[in-house]
Amino acid sequence: MRFHRRNRLDHPWLLWFRRRWLWCLVSLAFAVLIALRFNEICQIGAALVRGQMQWVLVALLTQVGYYSLYAVLYQMGFLTVGVESHWGDLLPVLLASVFLKAVVPSGGVSSLAVMVDDAAKRGQSSARAAEGALLVLVADLATMVPLLVYGLHYLALRGALRAYQVVGVVIFVLFTAGLGAMLLLARRQPQVVFGVLHALQQGGNRLAVWLRRRPFLPADWALRNAAEFAGAAEGIASRPWQLGRTLALGFLVHLLDVAAVYAIFLAYGHGVAVGAAIVGFAMDVVFSVVTFIPHGLGVAEGAITMAFVSLGVPTTNALVVALAFRGLNVWLPLAIGFLFLHQVRSFGADRRVPHAGDGTRVTKL
Repeated sequence: MRFHRRNRLDHPWLLWFRRRWLWCLVSLAFAVLIALRFNEICQIGAALVRGQMQWVLVALLTQVGYYSLYAVLYQMGFLTVGVESHWGDLLPVLLASVFLKAVVPSGGVSSLAVMVDDAAKRGQSSARAAEGALLVLVADLATMVPLLVYGLHYLALRGALRAYQVVGVVIFVLFTAGLGAMLLLARRQPQVVFGVLHALQQGGNRLAVWLRRRPFLPADWALRNAAEFAGAAEGIASRPWQLGRTLALGFLVHLLDVAAVYAIFLAYGHGVAVGAAIVGFAMDVVFSVVTFIPHGLGVAEGAITMAFVSLGVPTTNALVVALAFRGLNVWLPLAIGFLFLHQVRSFGADRRVPHAGDGTRVTKL
């Protein structure tokens, strides 16, 4: 009886599902997302087709540049904390993280986890990679702030500033400051970081006991990773020039998004000032972050449209520009990211034993 039962469990389809169950679950979530947003996707497709193709192509090229440079930004952020990487290897993983952020309800943490997971696969320290990924996130958000402030100033000069826009930017700045404080904390108060990691270690291992499994994390996990975080924070402090380059690249990446908004306006024969394009960019990033809805789907489009209308753009044009920009900036990378899921270790990519200092056991799923 046991023999027949084991044979059933060893069936090729069951073995495939045991290895790929997470991919199947995420694929189902993607199908649900497409079904829920099908009308919006159709509107985006129709909007892009109606635009002048040369300007739509320019906007598309800015997004190719955006994601390529963002991969370079990750490379520079990792280099600052002593993690080796190459932007060409990071680009498909970055796109996969864009997809996962949309379908995994994690407040955006899933996208950082994917980048850290990839670094571990390449034999790097997970703790240092986490510090590097956090540095990239802080650099990304912090270099947006000058553009957000300019956007509010532009709206105020034209009597179009609304209270919800100010509140959104304030929450965004506070969120960014909190993330920056975490980087400083690892250097100035390493014992606090150890306390947090120790609590996570205990919680994870209690879960393992409840599931009747061996402890997920070794006894010295919190101590070693706290030391790695502190070392990474010292690495950031000792390489101010590298930090400066990372911040400068982060700002350049955002200018490409502004250029995309401007090009899309031209695609529909409605020229606007650069300030209006900055306003559109500002509403996009603020309401993609502060709403805690993955990529701000459905909310950011509305905020962008209302801001353009308040600046005198006809409602139809404002809506079309908002949809076209979000289509190129979010939906297209999201769809491409689904195709790159095989690059993510948790979804079946080949694994290598990580850095000896990391202490993490890595096996083939």
